[in-house]
Amino acid sequence: MASHTGDEPGADRPAPASGPTRSVGTGRLRDALRTTPALIVLSGAVLVAALAATAAVAVQSRASATTLGERSAATAVGTSTTARQIYQGLADADVAASAVFLLPPAEDRRAPLVAAYDASVHEVERTLTDSMGNAVGDPDRLTRLATIAARLKVYRDVVCAALRVAGPLSATATGNRQPCPPAGAAEQAGTGSPAARAVLASAYAREASHYMSTELLTAAQGLWNYDTRLLLDARADARPWLAASVLVPLGALAALVVVQVWLRRRTRRRLNAGLLLASVATTAVLAMLVSSWWHWPDADRGFPELERAIDAQSATQQRLGALLAGRADVYLGLGASVDPAGHKADFDSRDLCSEPAGGREPPKDRIDCTALERDVWPARQIKTPDAFRDAVDTVLAEGSAGRAFVAAEGHLLTELTTRNEEVTRMVAELPEARHHLGGPAAWVTLLAAAGVVAGLRQRHLEYQ
Repeated sequence: MASHTGDEPGADRPAPASGPTRSVGTGRLRDALRTTPALIVLSGAVLVAALAATAAVAVQSRASATTLGERSAATAVGTSTTARQIYQGLADADVAASAVFLLPPAEDRRAPLVAAYDASVHEVERTLTDSMGNAVGDPDRLTRLATIAARLKVYRDVVCAALRVAGPLSATATGNRQPCPPAGAAEQAGTGSPAARAVLASAYAREASHYMSTELLTAAQGLWNYDTRLLLDARADARPWLAASVLVPLGALAALVVVQVWLRRRTRRRLNAGLLLASVATTAVLAMLVSSWWHWPDADRGFPELERAIDAQSATQQRLGALLAGRADVYLGLGASVDPAGHKADFDSRDLCSEPAGGREPPKDRIDCTALERDVWPARQIKTPDAFRDAVDTVLAEGSAGRAFVAAEGHLLTELTTRNEEVTRMVAELPEARHHLGGPAAWVTLLAAAGVVAGLRQRHLEYQ
C-alpha cells in the first residue's frame, strides 16, 4: 500500500535544512501534523465538531421555530386581551371612585358609584388571580401580574381611607357587600366638620387617583406591551436560528464532501463508506430542519402588517386610558380638592378636547369642553350652591359633559373591539407552526457522527 499512499518510509521525513537552523522539536511536531494519519484525526475532529453544532442547532431552534406559528400567536393575543381587561377595569374603578367624592354621603347617586367601583376592582382581582394561575411557566409575566396585584392593594387601602373619612356607607351601597374592611377605632371616631372631612377625603382620593395613573395603569400598560411584543420579538429572535438551521448543516455537509474528496485522492481508494453514510444522514438532517421551518416565510411576510395592527391597538388602548383618567381629573377638580388647578392642568395635558368644528365633524374620540370651561372648572370659585350642583350634574353620566365622556368612551371601546378583531383575523391567517423535527434530527446527526468515526478509524488503522 505504501507504493500509492505517499506514506512509504521516509516520505514524511524532512529534507535537510538549507536555511536557518530551526528547533528540532518544533520541526518534528509540524512534520508529524502533516502526515496522513494526523490529518485524518484532525479531519475527524473537525467533522465531529460540525455535526455536534448541527445537533445543537436542531435542538435549540425548536422554541424559535414553533413560536412563529398560529398557535403561539393566538396565545400571545389571548394574554394581551387579559392585559387589556385589567387595564380597562383599573381605569373604570378610578373613574367611579373619583366620582363618589362629588356627592355627600346621603346622596342616592353615591351608592351605584360605590357599587361600580367595587365591581370593577373585584373583576380586576379575579382576572389577576386567573392570569397568575396561567402564568406559572412565565416568571417574567408572573412578576408583572404580582406587581399589579400589590399596587392594587395599596390603591384600595387609600380609597377605603377616603370613603371612611367622607362618611359612612349604607349596607345596600354595594349589594350588602362592603368595599372596604371594617374601620379601626380611630377611623370610627369621625371627628371634624363635614367640610373638613370632605377636603380630607378629596385629598385621599387625589392621592389614590395619582397612584392609579403613575403606578397602577403604568404597570398594566407595561403588561399589555409585554404581551403584545412577545410574538414580534420572537420574529427577530428566530432569524438567527433560521439561518443557523440551514447554514450549519450545509457547512457540515460541505466539510464531509471536502474530506471525502481529499481522502480519496490522498489514499487513492474508493469512496469511504462511513463518510458516505454521514453525508446521507446530514442531508436528511438538513431536509428535516428545512421542513421544520417551512412555515416561516409566510409567517414572516404577515408579521409587518400584524405589528402595525398591534401598535394601532395599543394606541387606542392608551387613548382610552387617557380619556378615563381625564374624566377622573374633572371629578377630583370639581370636588373638595386642595389643588383644583393641578387637576385642570392634568386634564389639559391629556389633549382630550375637540377643536372648534369649523364646518367639520369633530373627532368622536374627543369631547366638547365648552361646558367644562364655562360651568365646571369655575364652579369652585363661584362659591354658590346652585353653581356647584349644576356643575356636578353636568359632569355625571346624565349631564352634557358626562354624556360626551360616555360617547367618546363608547367610540374608543368600539374602535378597540374592531382592532382586536383585526388582530385576531391576522393571527388566524398566520400559518400554523409545523411539527419540529429537531429531536429526530439530532439522533440522525449522532448516526452521522458514528459514520465519520467508523470510516476514518478504518483509514487511520491502515496507516498504523
